[in-house]
Amino acid sequence: MVTETASLHTRSRFFVAGMELLAEEGYGALKLAALCRRVGVTTGSFYHSFRNWDDFTTRLIEHWRVERTERAAELARAEVDPAERIELLLRLGVSLPHSAEAAIRVWAGIDPAVGAVQEAVDRERLAAVTETFEALIDDPGVASDLARAAFYLVIGFEQSTGDHDVAALERFLRTLQEQALRQASQSG
Repeated sequence: MVTETASLHTRSRFFVAGMELLAEEGYGALKLAALCRRVGVTTGSFYHSFRNWDDFTTRLIEHWRVERTERAAELARAEVDPAERIELLLRLGVSLPHSAEAAIRVWAGIDPAVGAVQEAVDRERLAAVTETFEALIDDPGVASDLARAAFYLVIGFEQSTGDHDVAALERFLRTLQEQALRQASQSG
């Protein structure tokens, strides 16, 4: 049991380091030597934790999907108040590791397996955001439009070049949130 726990802890360190490399240097920096250097271990430790590089990258991208999408959607769905749920999703959207998310999108354009996970993540995230707006707004068309606007805003923010002003992203998302709350009060 101790070795399994230690192995999970070591894997977790590799996942954190992998996401850091993606965020700081982009997809091209995600290499075995750089990863091991960042974790502070030898390649032998890497191969003790993962069968090979493909095993690592598959697990890394699945870890990202579960941690940044599945758990976030579960948190949102657990919130019964639609206005509070929108607030929660807004905070989660603003707190995403946007540089790493952008690097994963680049990677998804190169690697079909990562692309399939990215498509699934996009579907899951859009569904969670849409469900939230639909719970607040009686008009499904307006709810869908606002949900897509918020979703596309985050993706566009991640893909833009230059300064990533997270405060500006939050302001723009709050504008959509305010629009949704106004729409809800008009229909309710």
